[in-house]
Formats: sequence, structure tokens, C-alpha cells
Amino acid sequence: MRNDLKIRTLVERFFDGETSLAEEQELYSLFREGNVPEDLLQYRELFAGFEDIRLPQQQPTRRRWGWIASIAASIVVLIAAGTILLTRTDGDECVAYIYGEKCTDEAVVMQQVEATLNDMGSIPTVDEQMRDFFSE
Repeated sequence: MRNDLKIRTLVERFFDGETSLAEEQELYSLFREGNVPEDLLQYRELFAGFEDIRLPQQQPTRRRWGWIASIAASIVVLIAAGTILLTRTDGDECVAYIYGEKCTDEAVVMQQVEATLNDMGSIPTVDEQMRDFFSE
């Protein structure tokens, strides 16, 4: 009879939300083994279901590593985005190195290109170069 009183007390405390985890484990075990009064057997499936949905003890550790990995990935994305935005240059910028000096003035660069092309004169085609090579 003492066991029946203990089970009834645990069930009542469980439904009032006053049981500890250890008491709930004991209650699940008692219902699983079938050591309960006849009028409480109606709760057997309920307590078996609660016992089945218990979470494993290792999950909080996995969650913590998941949060750390998420934060680290966010930091990497922010650094990459900041680097791209801060080092972005206008794509239309004209830059040339004329005699070893950097020049960004488009007019000066184009003037040098034209002068170089004029100095080269006419460039022979591949056919002309091949004829010259084999005719000698």
C-alpha cells in the first residue's frame, strides 16, 4: 500500500507541475514496469510518451558549438564584406605606367598610346612575316 500512496502522490505532484526531474524519472520507470494501481493504468501511455521524448544530455553542448560556429561565420562574412566595400575602386579609372611612373590622367595616357602606335609605323601581318622569313 505504501507504494500505491507514493505513486498517487507523484502523479498528483506531476500534474501540478511540482515534480523534480528525478521524481519524473522514477514515475516513468514505475509506469513502464507496471507497478501501478489499476485506476492509474490509464496514464501508462501518457508517461511512456513523456519518457520517449526526453532529450539526450549531449544536445546543449552541440547547440553551444552551433552558436559559436554561427558567430564565427558571421564575423568572417562581415570582415569580407567590409574589405570589399572599403577597397572598392571605380572601374572606369584609367591607370598606366609611363616610363615607370604611375599616370591616371586619361588624356596623357591616350596621347602616349597614340605616340607609341605612330612610332611603330605599320605592323606587318603574320602572312607578311612568314613570307619574309621563308624568302630569305
